[in-house]
Amino acid sequence: MSILNFLDTDEVAARLGQLSDKPAIALSCASKEDCRELSKLADQLEYRAARPVTGSDTTPVYQDFELNYEIPQKHYFWEIAAELQSVFKPLLKEHRTAKDDDFRLNDLIVQRYPPGCTGISPHRDHIEYRVLILILLLSGDGEFRIHPQRDGALGEIIDFQPGQLLMMGAPGINPGFVRPFHSVRNISTVRRTVGMRYDRRLCLV
Repeated sequence: MSILNFLDTDEVAARLGQLSDKPAIALSCASKEDCRELSKLADQLEYRAARPVTGSDTTPVYQDFELNYEIPQKHYFWEIAAELQSVFKPLLKEHRTAKDDDFRLNDLIVQRYPPGCTGISPHRDHIEYRVLILILLLSGDGEFRIHPQRDGALGEIIDFQPGQLLMMGAPGINPGFVRPFHSVRNISTVRRTVGMRYDRRLCLV
């Protein structure tokens, strides 16, 4: 099974050039059958509840989902990350105007949102997640929103369906890039995601 069979590299290249104007874009990536098999793999992992409140006292982030942040290095999800890195790394070299960061998918998180959970309130990812964040949606519904500010009342729903890969810009993709506020809410069926990121801090240890 290779999700690259369903990822159009020409479309990836075209869409990367749009991330200066659109902070998040979803692309077709995996078949329904792949999503079913990958969901089974996701359910074999052990999860813990996310910390209910994180962030600072002045800018709290509210979380209601399950996660596994310790995926074994030989797990198939790491193979997916390696496949995607092989596609995105050369394309990013062509499309990025900022060249101060390398790109490697060295951070992996699997999240599961049970039906009726409140998801996660508007927040920005850590500043050390660099260049590009990728999220593969395996199952479920819900709304992935981009917000102009932390206020959850405002926001644009990104069309992001199971089998799609979300590309979201991060610092280093272009000079002066501003991390977008984003949230997930309104889940009625189990939402499973695999998040893949370049955490620059892991390269310093």
